Order: sequence, then structure tokens, then C-alpha cells
Amino acid sequence: GSTGIFENSFAATINLFPNPANNHLSIALGSNNKKVDLAIADMTGKIIYTTIAYETNRIEVNNNEFAEGIYLVQIQSGEFISTKKLIIKK
Repeated sequence: GSTGIFENSFAATINLFPNPANNHLSIALGSNNKKVDLAIADMTGKIIYTTIAYETNRIEVNNNEFAEGIYLVQIQSGEFISTKKLIIKK
């Protein structure tokens, strides 16, 4: 099917900055403004942060309490899921 095209275009519209991050992270969602589920997990798979945003094209995350390291940021909107790598440097 053509679902791969939609998933890739959804993933392409998502941008994490700054990355590496220190105390604050912005996640630009492009033109997506439906319900968005955000989960951030450490490399063991433990979810350390979740939020749900509505009608927005940007999510702001205070990651001041995150330990230095690599995290996976999963953004889900409807049937589309994108996973991005986030680096925290203190």
C-alpha cells in the first residue's frame, strides 16, 4: 500500500531542536495540529515523559531533569507514528 509514503512525510515534518538539548526541547510538528501523543523513553525503553497536545504545531518540553544520554522521542498522531533520537548534554 501507500501508507509508507504518509508515514515518511509525517516523519519528515517533525523536527527536534536543539538536538543535542540541555534544559529545553522544542518539537516542531509541521502542519500537524490534531491530537498528538508524545512519549520520551530512555535507551532501556523506560518512558520518562509523556504528554498529549491538541491543536498545535509545536510542543515544548522542559528536560532539565533528564540525565545526560540518548533518548527516543515517539510522536503519534492518528495512525502515524514517528520516532526520533534525542541527545541530552549537560
